[in-house]
Order: sequence, then C-alpha cells, then structure tokens
Amino acid sequence: MIAASAGFDNHEADWGGLLKTEDYTFMGKLMRETAQRNHGGCFGILEGGYNHSILGKNVLAFVEGLEEK
Repeated sequence: MIAASAGFDNHEADWGGLLKTEDYTFMGKLMRETAQRNHGGCFGILEGGYNHSILGKNVLAFVEGLEEK
C-alpha cells in the first residue's frame, strides 16, 4: 500500500512555485504503476495547497494520474 501526503502548495501558482499541474498527473501515475507492480493499492491525503483558484485543478490532475486508462 502506498500512501501520499498530497501537498499541492508547490505548484507554480502557490507559494512553493516549483511544479506545473501536469506534474501532479505524472506523480499520480507513478504511484499507480508502482502499486500495481507490487500488487497493492494507493491513496492520497490532502495536506496542502493554499491557492484555491488552482487547487481543484491540481487535485483532479493527481486523481487522473491514479486512474487506470
């Protein structure tokens, strides 16, 4: 089981200023693929993200990465 302390405050539009929205999709995908290789599951717990104008988009991007396509 992989658990992520999913903080979104490092987005370029939040105080961290480092990541783009698509980076959260990539991280979700990496978690999903790693969990599948190890026959386990994964989940995230919202920890941060303070710019409400972008937070929902980033959470959605992360969840889309977790989804099997």
